[in-house]
Amino acid sequence: MQHKVRSSHVLAAVTAGASLLLLSATSFAGTPSLGASCGSGASIVGNDSAGKVTLGSGSGLCVLTFSTAYTNAPACTAVNETNGGAHAVPAGVKTTTTTLVFDGAAPWSDGDTLAYGCQSY
Repeated sequence: MQHKVRSSHVLAAVTAGASLLLLSATSFAGTPSLGASCGSGASIVGNDSAGKVTLGSGSGLCVLTFSTAYTNAPACTAVNETNGGAHAVPAGVKTTTTTLVFDGAAPWSDGDTLAYGCQSY
């Protein structure tokens, strides 16, 4: 017995699978907004789960507001990649369900790049 698979059925299955993957990934795919405390001219690339912040001039305690609130405050880590040209060093962070706060006591300067990664649970 031979089974024929119609290309329209295969296309429908692939489309449905891709839609499920995209929908599951979009919940934290938005870009967080930067607080004024990140400095004048600060920028961000990435999303709620991971990204890099380049601090602007006059930066201090830098606050990111997630585009979508997490169910629980996510577990996040961060490093100062620039660190005045030396090796990357840990940057202290604190999270809530809606924000990621880079600790202002960490060693960084205006223009440094802070890389972060957050995991929900």
